[in-house]
Amino acid sequence: MKITKQGQQIYDLILSSDGHMTAEEILIELKNQNLKIGIATIYRNLNALFTAGYINRVRHPELGYIYDKNKSEHYHFYDKETKKIYDLNIEYQEELDRLVEKIFGGKVESHSIIFEGVLNDKKDHK
Repeated sequence: MKITKQGQQIYDLILSSDGHMTAEEILIELKNQNLKIGIATIYRNLNALFTAGYINRVRHPELGYIYDKNKSEHYHFYDKETKKIYDLNIEYQEELDRLVEKIFGGKVESHSIIFEGVLNDKKDHK
């Protein structure tokens, strides 16, 4: 996939971020950089970047999709107080795929898990 100039700006912003970003946060940041871009263009480019495998997409419990530079299979923690999602450094559990296949049949290709709760010490998490 050839990335457009605007797509590259979005991709560079996600790569430089400390965490996950919503399309609206991307819009605000790009406008702060004096770049003229509309929300529809951002969504179109985010979908293209995700489909091409450049970025990851995570379903946020309240905000819809958020976008992540971490493309590896991994889990997330949702802090219900701050509404932020954090990556968890927990190895992907392929045995869960096999368990579901055994119970329901079919072929599981992947799974995603978001743990929810409240972090005690937010300063140690980005």
